[in-house]
Amino acid sequence: MNRALLIIYCGLLLSVSAFSCDITLPAFWSMSRELDARIELVQAIVPVFLIFQAMGQLIFGPVSDRFGRRPVVFAGLVIYLLGTSIALLAGSIGAVHLGRAAQGFGSACGIVVGRAILRDISQGTALAQAMAFAMAIFALGPISAPLIGYGLVGLGGWRNIFLGMALFAIALLACAFLLKETNAQPDRHALKRANLLSALSRIARHPQSRTFLLLAALTQFSIVSFVANAPRFFKTAFEIEGLSFALLFASTGLGIIVGQIANNRLLGILGVLPTTRLAAGVLLFVSAAATLLSASGLLSGAAFVALMFAFNTSFLVIMANAASLVIDPHREIAGFASSAYGFFTQITSSILALITMPLFQGRILPWSATMLVIMSVLYVALARYRPAMPSVAR
Repeated sequence: MNRALLIIYCGLLLSVSAFSCDITLPAFWSMSRELDARIELVQAIVPVFLIFQAMGQLIFGPVSDRFGRRPVVFAGLVIYLLGTSIALLAGSIGAVHLGRAAQGFGSACGIVVGRAILRDISQGTALAQAMAFAMAIFALGPISAPLIGYGLVGLGGWRNIFLGMALFAIALLACAFLLKETNAQPDRHALKRANLLSALSRIARHPQSRTFLLLAALTQFSIVSFVANAPRFFKTAFEIEGLSFALLFASTGLGIIVGQIANNRLLGILGVLPTTRLAAGVLLFVSAAATLLSASGLLSGAAFVALMFAFNTSFLVIMANAASLVIDPHREIAGFASSAYGFFTQITSSILALITMPLFQGRILPWSATMLVIMSVLYVALARYRPAMPSVAR
């Protein structure tokens, strides 16, 4: 693969997470009926996937530093396919959760390796721009997955969505044979306990890495919470489900592409930090508007879709830029830094999503008010942050 194809492949690896979550959304209600499971347990298949994906990242990152990026892709995708098979044949929601856990764990290879490869071939602003381009490819997941999921459920029930995931993983596995190893100097000591603790300490003590780990976790929670609750929000608040829900949810995903195109251009003009602050301002505005409109009873389905489109233009700008800012200072341990970033942001956001899920129950007002508080904290923190190295994060 040349550089452009390599970035595209990294974007597809990164998209496994969103694709595997969003393709399930149109199946929530049929899964609840067929498995006789409460809707909250069905909703949990999103954070369960992400929690185990976070755990997988903690392992696959150091392993990719030790043995290379390529073998980790093969191992992870095989585990993902095993989990897909378990969920496909499940007779209870518990068995689906087991399959989702294995899927999440295996899919972690894509996130870790995708980010680590980008760091292998780029640094500084070039890394942030490569990350932005990869994230634009990532947007194919949120856009296509709900529509594919709706079509597959309509053709043969909720089990078909796992067939769709299996086909996607097989395609990525086939392309992995063309992947050239980018970890030119594997660290044979990378898996030693002392080295792992040293690497963790190095990231935790680095002011830039530490700051953007915390801010990325807050941002990640906002989108995980929205995705896990989206089918209930649309049905409870606007009586929208089925194809209409799939189309509207997919349309909000178009905001990711718009945001990453803008991010790629603004990075070269403004720099990483000002662009990230601008995105945080958009998220704060969207959260405030959703809260005010919902509290006044004026929030329509069209307005909510428009607001979430705007939200999607900016949340991934923060996530992509934060990832580059966390990983950039740690080239020698790029795999571990990528896994530490993924583990902390996903485990924190997924647990928060599980805890808060019973509080919302399909109601947009308490959700948007929660997001308003979080985005206020995010915006103030970014406004007050001053980088120690202005050339890295202007």
